Amino acid sequence: MDKFKQLSSERETLRSMLTPYLKDHPEEFDHYVQTVLLRIWAANGRYSDDYAKAIEALSGKTRTADEILKAMIGGVDGNGTPGIPRFFSEMVDVDFAESTGDTKKFIGGIKSLLVGGAYINGDFTVEESSALSEEIKRLMTFAISKGVKVDYATGRIKEKTTDLKEDSYRQENLSQIDDLTFFDALAEGFLRPVHAKREELADTLSDPLGLASSPFSGGTGGSGGPGKNAADQTSQAQQAEPEVTTDERTMEELMAELDGLVGLASIKKDIHSLMNFIQITKLRQERGLNVPTISYHLVFTGNPGTGKTTVARLVAGLYHRIGILPKGQLVEVDRGQLVAGYTGQTAIKTMDVINRAMGGVLFIDEAYALVNDDQDSFGKEAVETILKAMEDHRDELVVIVAGYTELMHKFIESNPGFKSRFSKFFEFPDYTGEELMQIFDRFCESNGYSPEDEAKEYLSKSLQEMYEARSRHFGNGRTVRNIFEKAIHAQADRLTKNEGDVSDTDLQKLTTSDIREAVEAEKGKFQETDS
Repeated sequence: MDKFKQLSSERETLRSMLTPYLKDHPEEFDHYVQTVLLRIWAANGRYSDDYAKAIEALSGKTRTADEILKAMIGGVDGNGTPGIPRFFSEMVDVDFAESTGDTKKFIGGIKSLLVGGAYINGDFTVEESSALSEEIKRLMTFAISKGVKVDYATGRIKEKTTDLKEDSYRQENLSQIDDLTFFDALAEGFLRPVHAKREELADTLSDPLGLASSPFSGGTGGSGGPGKNAADQTSQAQQAEPEVTTDERTMEELMAELDGLVGLASIKKDIHSLMNFIQITKLRQERGLNVPTISYHLVFTGNPGTGKTTVARLVAGLYHRIGILPKGQLVEVDRGQLVAGYTGQTAIKTMDVINRAMGGVLFIDEAYALVNDDQDSFGKEAVETILKAMEDHRDELVVIVAGYTELMHKFIESNPGFKSRFSKFFEFPDYTGEELMQIFDRFCESNGYSPEDEAKEYLSKSLQEMYEARSRHFGNGRTVRNIFEKAIHAQADRLTKNEGDVSDTDLQKLTTSDIREAVEAEKGKFQETDS
């Protein structure tokens, strides 16, 4: 089979598998593949006419040699690394909920496609292999950080050594491709160094193929994302920088916000009790009385969207104001921002995050994903580094870990070090249908929208149905945020179709059709029953 037809065929096979995840962004997969291939080719440091033919086979569009070359250089010198694509993030979420196995199938398939693309000009160099390996590791790290197990053999790219002949090297890396014969024909055409054209093309590297506009979800390119929705995505590409927030409000202001949160009655009571206990303990200490040994580290358990991150930020501020922590910033991370892909690097990476959190709170979301199994040496290295920092910096660092209830209990019980340091568990309940409606009302009030009465009645009924049919994957507040955002987009689409002037009332009003469209788009997303 012609090598370009083979590439196109593999692309169609993967697109067919991705159909459920590409319905809202059908162009995203093609943009993703082209962007990654351009970086792989650029790693080789030279150009081939076969690259333009490969792009045509993948996109159906003819590109000139200069366009391809500029895009290759721009991908290296610019910000060409894509974020975690939305389709992959959604696939991981569904795989985690339903154990579909799609993540492993996709990683195997995309590895095969990218290897074929790398070898399209007749060679597959160590540099290309390295760039390809980094991309596969990036996808795998993201999947693993979200709780989806992918064996390392699925994504492994064979390292080239002096005793591995070219044919063996090619065979090892193309083992998932049925027909290897199409690679036999060497590329014809010219080769020219990529780097020789840098200065000449420096002012024209903006984005000749239009690939930088790809709607990748993570936005920064690396781990990110176990699958965050549009409301609270964490930038994932190339391991996003940890999010750092600092709250400078007074103790009274922080407690007032806590008390003003929708629902969470048991959490509010527990936080008040904890603050009271800390105040009395400090008073006993000031008066020379015996004080018990206190651990300020906390475990937040519960389903997604139940306010764990919001409360963690408030706790960080409260700890600072009450005198437990000198700074009170909150550094929010997940596995992807702690674990590296090479032995010895995880401890360095984890310590960098810990140093940022020093004086405040390190908040680890979905902490159970830190260690996938007994063979996960990288995850264990991160855990040991965190435990040592907790011991060495008792007065400067507080760690809050969060995630699904059952998984978090197993995670804490699995490590004696964690078990001895984490004694306070805060269980975040799902929001009731009535509470979900209150959250929606607050979104509307703070953003200047007013749903009509019929729309509110419809939404209230829908949220109650979603609550009653929920599983542990129910999105809670995140689902409400998604519905709100989809509703205002539906309103915008509706208003732009109207002829004549649009009044202020029109701009503020959300109709039943706006809400219904948003609910139908979101309904059922987190309602799968656990098998």
